[in-house]
Amino acid sequence: MIYLDWAATTPPYQEAIDVMADTMKDTYGNPSSAHTPGRRAKQLLNESRGKCAALLNCEPDRLIFTSGGSESNNMMVYSLVKARDKGEIVICGMEHPAAGLPVQNMAKLGAKVKMLNPDRAGIIGPEKLKKAISDKTRMILVMLLNNETGVIQPLEELIAVAREAEKEYGRPIHFHSDMVQALGKIPVDLQRYDVDSASFSAHKFGGPRGIGMLYLKKDREFLFLGGGQERGMRPGTENLASIASMTKALELSLEEDPGKMKVLMDSLLQGITSIPNAEIIPPERVLQRDNYCDFILSLSFPPVPGEVLARVLDEKGYAISTGSACSTNKKSRTAALTVMGFDRRITFSSVRVSIGRDTTAEEIDSFIGTLRETVEELAVI
Repeated sequence: MIYLDWAATTPPYQEAIDVMADTMKDTYGNPSSAHTPGRRAKQLLNESRGKCAALLNCEPDRLIFTSGGSESNNMMVYSLVKARDKGEIVICGMEHPAAGLPVQNMAKLGAKVKMLNPDRAGIIGPEKLKKAISDKTRMILVMLLNNETGVIQPLEELIAVAREAEKEYGRPIHFHSDMVQALGKIPVDLQRYDVDSASFSAHKFGGPRGIGMLYLKKDREFLFLGGGQERGMRPGTENLASIASMTKALELSLEEDPGKMKVLMDSLLQGITSIPNAEIIPPERVLQRDNYCDFILSLSFPPVPGEVLARVLDEKGYAISTGSACSTNKKSRTAALTVMGFDRRITFSSVRVSIGRDTTAEEIDSFIGTLRETVEELAVI
């Protein structure tokens, strides 16, 4: 099987697997315990937090270990529940369901929600955000890198707009960014972005599933209560083996050569465009490469149904997807493409190809040949 669904999850590094096994075996103490095994566990916990913080360019005590991106996003959105005046939430229309669905639920709980739809290239412009912010805006959510199209939002410019609005209205506006898909693919510097919070998930960069991080610039009151771990904001005995494994995976992922991905994506784009009726989504990514990461590509072959194409390719030994692996129906899988303005003819036929560290040039060539053959077969059925 040639695996081309790295945006859904990444095969873990062997070194990360080894660290997890060794930690489970040798560092089994509870980090909250005062005895020697507990102190040893606490030391490893602190070391892991420090290494992750250094790689993300933030202070260690600003990182909270969570179960992953979904929990981190939910924590931030539902932190508004206790507020008497829930105000307005401004959210990018292409957000992952882990952020979008909690925001929809907050609307039922009294918050007003403003949706920001991007342009055809998938970009949210600063002027559009500026018009959406009001004196009632309490939170803004914009993901850094979209999981369906690979588009990178101009986050620094958007945050600058939010900071100016804070001065104008004399009240804080919490800016949260889902960076789950970004970390390990593009540089992530938390000092550069100046976000109030950001979410991360280890399985997107070669670590284990079920572990992630929430960056939080200032402590915040959440709904969870318990033993006081993670400064009381995410109580529960820490998943030390997964934390240590995630730390190793993060170190290794940031050592990868990004130039390799560019070469592979060049080959992929060239091969796709040689197939009749192929549609690159959005077409701007062919010429505006800096606005998109070199790991994720959305494409369409109308009128061939995307789900049928993905299934047949799977039978032939190629794993691709029809969109976000965390979505449960076709409507949500193509949400990003729909809000970008693409019609049903394109979205119905869309598939996502995503590559990673183990992808080879030979695999790309093989995939292009099989894809061309499969599209021709299905187009005449």
